[in-house]
Amino acid sequence: MKVLGIDEAGRGPVIGPMVMVGFLIEEEVEEELRKMGVKDSKQLTPEEREELAEELRKMGKVFVKLIHPWQIDAENLNRLERNVARAIIMEAKPDRVIIDGFERNLEKKLGVKGVEIVAEPKADERYPVVSAASIIAKVTRDRMIEKLKRRYGEFGTGYPSDERTVKFLEELIREEKKIPDFVRKSWETTRRIIEKEEQRTLDEF
Repeated sequence: MKVLGIDEAGRGPVIGPMVMVGFLIEEEVEEELRKMGVKDSKQLTPEEREELAEELRKMGKVFVKLIHPWQIDAENLNRLERNVARAIIMEAKPDRVIIDGFERNLEKKLGVKGVEIVAEPKADERYPVVSAASIIAKVTRDRMIEKLKRRYGEFGTGYPSDERTVKFLEELIREEKKIPDFVRKSWETTRRIIEKEEQRTLDEF
């Protein structure tokens, strides 16, 4: 039986894309994942994630989808995530899907027939196949974020709660006079900085 784990990385940051990954394996491979130490990506160091991601790509089929900031700005995030998860399922053609449950009744809302779907909160902590998807998603996004940092400089974690991120955005928007395409314009953090900058400009007149 083919089992597909689905998880994401980068749902909350104001900077960068969200990465969704499907990881498809034969059911009997799950025990191997446990023995390898595959677990929720947040419980692993960056070095451990990188090493495991390379091994995982040899053990199963990987489906990577990016949800760009402009897509997140234009659409309801839950709906976007459902659509991308559905696309991964249709492409992978599994017998069983295990997905991190980001909203209630996700099994029904996905609208995929003929496939057993298990949607549970914190599935990445309970199911190795979802943990594997979580690891690959995190590694993929981290690599993309590092590329942005090499181009634009250090900006911290990219999360709204990070003072370095907020300061970076304030300076960037002030200098560029526009919002770069790797920033989520609809996030409250960005809107607040724009309002502050507009007020500063008005005060100068």
